[in-house]
Amino acid sequence: MGSHEKVIVVGQDLFFLPRVQNAAGPHGYEVVQASTSERFHDLYEEGGTALILVDLAGDAPAWRAVVERLSGEAGRPRIVAFGHHADVEGLEEAVALGCDAALSKAQFSRDIVKIVAELGQPVGG
Repeated sequence: MGSHEKVIVVGQDLFFLPRVQNAAGPHGYEVVQASTSERFHDLYEEGGTALILVDLAGDAPAWRAVVERLSGEAGRPRIVAFGHHADVEGLEEAVALGCDAALSKAQFSRDIVKIVAELGQPVGG
């Protein structure tokens, strides 16, 4: 297991960013936002990614490209998606494409501290 230093939030909306920062900051993790798949790949290639959070309300082609790229990678960080509770298709698609969990925004808000506490547990590694 490598050193984990950051949480990447894939999406364009800034609403959940402070909540993620409040949960991850005390554990020493930097939180960075990737609004495009290209930006995500640049951040990810730097290494040190502990967790990937995907906002399903964001640019669908961008988040799909990110999830599909990582879905088969051994030892990759966990990918947790979150979206509107009524977007059942989007939540199901996120899991089908390779997300480890897809939560409603309410569940995500409630569980963000627990999600961050599980950092450093890679999938398939």
